Amino acid sequence: MLRAGGGQEQPQNLDGVLSPDDVAEAVVKGLEAESFLILPHQIVLTYMQRKTADYDRWLGGMRRLRAKVLGRA
Repeated sequence: MLRAGGGQEQPQNLDGVLSPDDVAEAVVKGLEAESFLILPHQIVLTYMQRKTADYDRWLGGMRRLRAKVLGRA
């Protein structure tokens, strides 16, 4: 689902938005494999690794993203 405007310029669209069916399929496969962590979108693991590698940098990025989304940047 896309936000109003739905264009590629929206932050949530940078790496693609998965359909509910795609997410459900990934969850079912993860459960079948008895995976501890199920990440439906392939880029999410990279995001998690960057976040845990430098948490202060990640927080700064989230603050900038929030400001941009709220029109404060």
